[in-house]
Amino acid sequence: RSVFSMVHSCKVCYATPGGRIPRFAGSGEEPVHNPLLSLLVAFAGYSLLNISQAAQKIGLGVARSRKLTGSLIWTAATLGTSGAAFVNLYALSMGSVTLVGAMAGSGLASLAVFSRLVLKEPIGRRELAGIGVILAAAVLIGAFARAQPPAVPRMAVLYGLLAAISAVYTILWVLFRRRDPLVAMVIAAFAGSLGGFVALFQKISTTEHGRTRSLARAVDSLRAPPGPVGETLTNPYALAWIVLSILSMLVLQFAYRRGKAIRIIPAFSASFVMVPILGGMLVFGESLHPLQIAGVLLIVAGVLMLTLKPPADAEAENEPGPVDPMADG
Repeated sequence: RSVFSMVHSCKVCYATPGGRIPRFAGSGEEPVHNPLLSLLVAFAGYSLLNISQAAQKIGLGVARSRKLTGSLIWTAATLGTSGAAFVNLYALSMGSVTLVGAMAGSGLASLAVFSRLVLKEPIGRRELAGIGVILAAAVLIGAFARAQPPAVPRMAVLYGLLAAISAVYTILWVLFRRRDPLVAMVIAAFAGSLGGFVALFQKISTTEHGRTRSLARAVDSLRAPPGPVGETLTNPYALAWIVLSILSMLVLQFAYRRGKAIRIIPAFSASFVMVPILGGMLVFGESLHPLQIAGVLLIVAGVLMLTLKPPADAEAENEPGPVDPMADG
């Protein structure tokens, strides 16, 4: 099975990896706005996430014949997915959630290169075109990147958006629950939407609104201020994005039980990209240059070019079926 058809089928663990966590804007300080650097960091974070997801599945496959080697690969890849969450958190602390969210699709371009160089999978003209479109879109978005004015997140809008999207997908599930090809796409799109909300809650956790609700700040016995990292990682919005990330992957497992990866991955990826874009504009009041909007649409197009397959290839794709229980570990 192609690496693109298996990358989203693994449950991503977001446990804190070892090493230093990047410094965020501290309490009482103005946030550091560097939109171009934010996009570059986001590209690195999403690339690390997608490649690590593929490596997790590779590790599980190797473990069937070489348990120790496979376990080491899976462990390293799991640390990679964990690290990617914090890389993206750092990107969001510097820039716009709208643009960082749009970069979610850029990781698939890196994954395509990884699959060619490491896994020796062939890359056709369609995949090459998809990589080119994504990279061109990223350059276009970065060329017009600009700092957004500080904004207090509209929490009522965020919760209303989450409730509305959940309600819409629940209704669609009720309508199409007996039609496997369609209901699989509905479930996958819902999983992608939940994953898209991760970026929104990550952004809130780095703002003054989030840090003032930090558990570390609330503990009176602390002799010294907890610092920006402690405030960012101990507020309720940090817990929310961790829960949403795990929930997104769990919901995706149900989609794989009802349909093929060729239908599921595009639905997941498109929603994963579009939700933070919509949320950034509605919750944070962010705006995009018209050419950046074109860049966002190009990223979505590039994602579809990388994940959609011609009918002949789609027929050759194996039915995913239940996910290996080891992937939940």
